[in-house]
Amino acid sequence: MNIFLQTSRIGTSSDFAGRFLIQVPQGDSAKTIIFQHINYDKKIIPLSELQSPLTIHLQPRIIPLPGVEISAFGEKFDIQKDLPLIVTEIKARQFEARGFVDAGDFLRSDESIQVQESLSGGKTISLRGGNPDDVLILYNGVKLNNQFSNIFDISLIDMENAGSLQIIKGSNSVLYGSGAFSGVVNIVPQIEHDFFIRFQQRIGSYDSGNWGVQLYGNKGNLHATYSVRQGGSKRIFSDGVPDQDFLENQSFHQSAGLEYRFGGKNSAIAENSLKIIGLSSTLKYTNHRENESVDQTNEVGQVLYRGKLGSMNDFGLSAAFHRSEETQALQNQSGLLERHLSTESIQLHSEKTIKFRATKLFINYQFEQNNLNFSEVHRDIYRNQFNGELDELQRTQHSLASVLKILAPGGSNFLKSVNFDLSYRLDLVYDRSVQNKNSVSVIRDIPDRNWNNSVLKFASRFHGYYQRFLLDIFMNIGNNVKLPTLAQLISADIVNQQTGNSSVLVSETNHSVEIGAILKRDLRDHPTIYGWEVSLSYMKNHYSDKLRPYYVVGLPLAFYDNVPDARIAGFETKAAVFLFKKKITAETGISRYSISEKAAFPFKSESKEIVNLSLDHAGYSFLAHWFHESEQIGWVRQVNGDFIEVVLPRFINLDLHFSKTFTLKKFKIFSNLSLRNLLNDDSELLGLALHDRRYYFTVGIQY
Repeated sequence: MNIFLQTSRIGTSSDFAGRFLIQVPQGDSAKTIIFQHINYDKKIIPLSELQSPLTIHLQPRIIPLPGVEISAFGEKFDIQKDLPLIVTEIKARQFEARGFVDAGDFLRSDESIQVQESLSGGKTISLRGGNPDDVLILYNGVKLNNQFSNIFDISLIDMENAGSLQIIKGSNSVLYGSGAFSGVVNIVPQIEHDFFIRFQQRIGSYDSGNWGVQLYGNKGNLHATYSVRQGGSKRIFSDGVPDQDFLENQSFHQSAGLEYRFGGKNSAIAENSLKIIGLSSTLKYTNHRENESVDQTNEVGQVLYRGKLGSMNDFGLSAAFHRSEETQALQNQSGLLERHLSTESIQLHSEKTIKFRATKLFINYQFEQNNLNFSEVHRDIYRNQFNGELDELQRTQHSLASVLKILAPGGSNFLKSVNFDLSYRLDLVYDRSVQNKNSVSVIRDIPDRNWNNSVLKFASRFHGYYQRFLLDIFMNIGNNVKLPTLAQLISADIVNQQTGNSSVLVSETNHSVEIGAILKRDLRDHPTIYGWEVSLSYMKNHYSDKLRPYYVVGLPLAFYDNVPDARIAGFETKAAVFLFKKKITAETGISRYSISEKAAFPFKSESKEIVNLSLDHAGYSFLAHWFHESEQIGWVRQVNGDFIEVVLPRFINLDLHFSKTFTLKKFKIFSNLSLRNLLNDDSELLGLALHDRRYYFTVGIQY
């Protein structure tokens, strides 16, 4: 935020929370103060009204100014360096105001996202009719998808210390590489806060509850934060004994961040930054009726520098470590199964942007090394015991991505610019296995293998604005490649041992086309309607050798094969209207997909509709979310290899969220109530309700 004294050179900048201090010479009390920001309308206030602390409310713009008014510290979307795609950013304050339990509950309010919740409480998301392993999950740019199933349980992320969620829809990206077939969700942690200490307590359905504490401190340009949260829940089977037949979930989250900003006494306008962030999460699930348990651990550490490096501007360097661990245990009439999987990943990224007169060249080098450890203990009813261990299966990957952007003037009063983008990515991947000679391997000798993949993409974008209209039109076309994970290669080898086959998994490819348009209208002079916006996108994805999971009765491990041909085509549209100076927002969204191969994309709704009505005013917040998901059809593979069709009925429901925040001297007190699935649905799966009515209440205080 830029604040200055009118008709003078006296001015300052606010920090991220909007706080500022400006020193005005005596005798200038008759002058006025001007507040300017690219995303807000200009506001002018007499200096005499600012003699004491005051909260100043600015009006958000529907259409940001075409030029940059302020140069302040901040990070742009990494995706802005890539091809034009549909990008949505959800700020943390929106998450806090609604009282969502986790990111999965929040993301399901989007018309193109489907959230799948397992009996263990884990949550995965699907975008645009694809599978969960088609969505790449990042934590501040660090890849979280594991080498087990290429899926990440988003409930492992503690949103209390997150600054925003960035949702990138579409597969035409070279920046994120393999795995981003449907899109990307990037969780951006927040280091700088507007409090020193914050505590909150949540209670809710299924004897659920969690508490959390956040700490923040700074000294000059150095900022530090720490967050801890612990919780659990208990669900009883409807047809079981209350004290014996129930599910139990426990979670523990920790996150920390340290940031130093270089380049000036005022950290708000610093040019360079060095960040160190860490994350640790554990989830424990126990099914007391089925004697089943799953323990999950997720750890992330990153060092990130952005800014100048010597004489080079626009430089970025990141070094990260990610560890994912999962232990599965199952005991039934057939025997005992214990399986342990762990993967450790080292990720190094460097990037540089080179600017010419009318062109930009973005170059990114990525190095990633994954080490997978796999062990298994299997004992059948005859007490025959099988111990298998794979000491190490290693994957090393070198990637080079480049994006060339050509910027040209539109040549008319309305069409301001035309962009043409050409992007290229090269991946060199090397797999090798190291087995423990003192144990029986669960796999045969998987040969070392090299994977070399390259992708090429093209995009064009037309950007125009006139008076209070804004129009963006873009088209992307290109291909993408996804490799089988290390654990998927193991599962295919196990099947080959059982069947005597010699088939191997091959990489999956996707050829895609997307056309999108966004139209906005600013009506700030209208007494009721402040503005509106409409977006529409059409996409078509053609998959070759699609990786398909299937399960064998009695084993929780998924096996995989390749489907030669699969296709998804469809469109998405969303419309929003802003009323009473954006205090009220009403939006509706519709998605329609045509899925050719049900076995390759099991249990995906081919249509979804949402209606959201939100109110934010004077510390009060309200959200009503109505949604409809069509029936879900899946093909389930039987023991004999045949598939049968399973149909889940359509689902309609309504969620309500209430929140109130008020200030008491230096304390901020907040509370929120979430009512889920108000249109109660008694559908059950294995004695557990799927869409039953639930509630969650949260209260907290910060200083």
